[in-house]
Amino acid sequence: MGKISKQLYIELADSPSKREIGLMHRKTLSHNHGMLFKFPYNNNLSFWMKNTYLPLDIAFLDDNGKILQIESMSPLSTKAISSKYECRYALEVNKGWFKNNDIKVGNIIGGHGLTSLKSKSQNVPPMATNGLNDPQLPVDPNQPVDPNQQQAQAPNPDVTLNMSNKEKLDNAHIKNKDMVLIYQTKGGLTLPPKVISPPFHFEKDEDGRHNAVVKAWDNQTGGWKSFLVDNMLSLEEKK
Repeated sequence: MGKISKQLYIELADSPSKREIGLMHRKTLSHNHGMLFKFPYNNNLSFWMKNTYLPLDIAFLDDNGKILQIESMSPLSTKAISSKYECRYALEVNKGWFKNNDIKVGNIIGGHGLTSLKSKSQNVPPMATNGLNDPQLPVDPNQPVDPNQQQAQAPNPDVTLNMSNKEKLDNAHIKNKDMVLIYQTKGGLTLPPKVISPPFHFEKDEDGRHNAVVKAWDNQTGGWKSFLVDNMLSLEEKK
């Protein structure tokens, strides 16, 4: 039986403005949630915690989603936390998440926002490597493919990234798309599927948690209604 991948729900920071804001000003980050910073090319990355109130851990990843480095970051610190190697991705989570889930340097992150893991040929001699990246030989487009050559399967990721409900709602808001929601009440009752429509407005909950509540038009009741984002069991774009 194969290993079971840990599930992490992330918001994707893949533009300069999103990367600049990051997790600033938030007071809470839901369990098993985080933010993936995606850059257009590999570089030595540097982060600080200005205006960031959450204690966080950050993992620096290579092109294949391999964790090269994990660091802890203190709230409001302006000390730069930098990657030792050139990386394309950084993943921020609640402090202790990696340790509590037994995720270490060398583990693989895959899924939403990451490029696909590269498959490697078993019959091609390895190139020189520094032990951090898995290099691939250049492919000659004029070279015929050997049908008998076996391709190794990319390893299953140790952590699978999924799109968070907030990001789904943000995308639907931009596209003006209705969403089909399966929701669980505070009392634990699972409601029948319902359609909610944009605009989607995020608010704090009664405990002051940032973006914990979304206000949307409930097509079933014909009025505006507030929903706890963490209580959304399923959220998919209406076909």
